[in-house]
Amino acid sequence: ICVLCTFTSLRMSSLNRHMKIHSDEKPHLCHLCLRAFRTVTLLRNHMNTHTGTRPYKCSDCDMAFVTSGELARHRRYKHTLEKPFKCTLCKYCSVEASKLKRHIRSHTGERPYHCSLCSYASKDTYKLKRHMITHSGKSLSCHNESYLFYARIAF
Repeated sequence: ICVLCTFTSLRMSSLNRHMKIHSDEKPHLCHLCLRAFRTVTLLRNHMNTHTGTRPYKCSDCDMAFVTSGELARHRRYKHTLEKPFKCTLCKYCSVEASKLKRHIRSHTGERPYHCSLCSYASKDTYKLKRHMITHSGKSLSCHNESYLFYARIAF
């Protein structure tokens, strides 16, 4: 049992691998772009992006993926429609664990992503990034319509 989250495993090797997600340590470095990773497996998957290798092939269509996780997510969205991640507080279920985690924050009220320029806090990074655009002062006007768009800039 992980003391930092709800993860459980019967195997110590799985728990040890899991504990790396709670650490900022990233000892495995890509020699091509210098991006760092927590595990050798993550580095290997990343290397596939440089080589164009997509070793995980879908058995139901012609799609292929860099990681087994991407393949599993694709299969659930496009083929099986399975939603294995279920909320224990309501009927919500999701294809992805990350979406369930974000959903649970709607029950708990947790807003872990904070703006560094004001008191705004969000339950997900997308909304925080969208909020940060308001601090940029940059906007784009659409010439075809009378819409005003904030520029999507990286934060």
